[in-house]
Amino acid sequence: MKRTLLGLVMLSSLALMAAPKANAAALGECGKSYAFELHGTEPSSTNDAALHYIVGIGQITFGAAGTAGPTGCTVTHLETMYNDNDFNTFIAGPNTCYAPSSVLGGGIPCFDGADHEAGAGSLTPSVFGGGAQTLTIVPSFGWTNGGPAATSLPLAFTLQGNAGSVTVLGNSVPDSGPTASAPPPAKPVLAITLQKQSTTAVLPVVGANTNSCGAFGCTGVAFGGDNSGYGVAPYLGLSSSLFQGYGAPASDPFAQPITGTFGTTINSLQIFANGQAGGVATFSNNDNVGNTSGATNNSCDTQVFQTGNFADGTSNNAAAIVHPVSANCADAFIAAKFTLGNVVFGATSTSSFSIVTGIAASITGGGLVPPGLMADALLLASAPPGKLTTTIPAAQTPLLMQTGTSHSWNITNTSPAGCDITVTMPTVGPAGPGGCTVSLMGGSPKAILQEGDTSTTAAFTANCSCAALPEDDVGVTTTLTVTSSDCPMTTATGGGPINVQCVN
Repeated sequence: MKRTLLGLVMLSSLALMAAPKANAAALGECGKSYAFELHGTEPSSTNDAALHYIVGIGQITFGAAGTAGPTGCTVTHLETMYNDNDFNTFIAGPNTCYAPSSVLGGGIPCFDGADHEAGAGSLTPSVFGGGAQTLTIVPSFGWTNGGPAATSLPLAFTLQGNAGSVTVLGNSVPDSGPTASAPPPAKPVLAITLQKQSTTAVLPVVGANTNSCGAFGCTGVAFGGDNSGYGVAPYLGLSSSLFQGYGAPASDPFAQPITGTFGTTINSLQIFANGQAGGVATFSNNDNVGNTSGATNNSCDTQVFQTGNFADGTSNNAAAIVHPVSANCADAFIAAKFTLGNVVFGATSTSSFSIVTGIAASITGGGLVPPGLMADALLLASAPPGKLTTTIPAAQTPLLMQTGTSHSWNITNTSPAGCDITVTMPTVGPAGPGGCTVSLMGGSPKAILQEGDTSTTAAFTANCSCAALPEDDVGVTTTLTVTSSDCPMTTATGGGPINVQCVN
């Protein structure tokens, strides 16, 4: 009996040992969508060689677990913007936009929301173990090195996801060596960061100004999309971004002096509910070495507009540096402009990665050229959003002024944007029995630039005067209106129009 029981136990043990193991857990990234950022260099085979820098951003969607092996998944959607040493080696994007504004005639790379894959991408457990995954992708491009051209670039990464697979970090799979198996742009040395996109935000969105116009033209297919989303969440409110990257070497025809150096830009941007957007940028380019003019870029006003946004969270934007009013913004004197690609991420799609795709300035005749640098950015939502206000009441309450008096109004700007303001109050008089006159000090119209995060006391003033003193004089009346071309006046504090009456 004991022998029989022992035999049953042994058989049971052998059966358990022979039974197939349960499938490992599915990879956490499967079924999710991500914005991603790339940065790195081309490989170098000699000591102290000048490095050729690479930046890129994009969007990727993974299919359901089990579509690539028992636990892996296929890539079902991919868009990539890529810049390897700019014009010298390989700069490419999914589509072509801004052709009418480009110096070379071939446009500038842009997103279009479509799937751009030249091969079957996948995410599978790494053969090297350690809980890692292997991501293989073959992004395809419709614009390459100056104009429309179909190319592709195979890339492979080793990834490690954090808890919940919200943020995923990785690096490029190294070549087997000891010599490179292919010349650049193949086999780059890259770091990749993937940030999970919202599962609740519905894109694209139609903004307050569907046909808004700005640097390089208006919204539309030729300029990067169908409409602007500015003014509607997630393209609304205050944000801050940090661009960083390297200038192209001197062999690049669009390189900026001093070539091959590192630069950074910190930027604050306010997108208003009416679809207008502006902010301030601070550039640190090679610590201003070689600056002979004394002008800096410590504070540059910017105006930004969106040419299109798409269902995968990608969008195209254009920015212009404005208001050349001081030596604090040298780029304003050359009328610098930029085109940008953007990919949103986060629980509410209010964070994003951004990349510089083209530049223009007076030295290019105002036309776009490839950027001459490899720079991308992380953008984070901020709060609270700012606004532009005056002390003019929102209601049309008449202002009654006595002869010999004046009345002033204040302006407050809590946004980062430099706001262009026009005050209009036509002079009326002298008229009436008393010869009364009402006028705006300094004349009408009066132009005011209210910089970001500033307030001005007595920003504009109305004067009232009468020559005589008849008791029955009803005086004269004019209309005061305050408007802004780039920053909406908040209705809570008004901007007119109001009637201003001058009497004895």
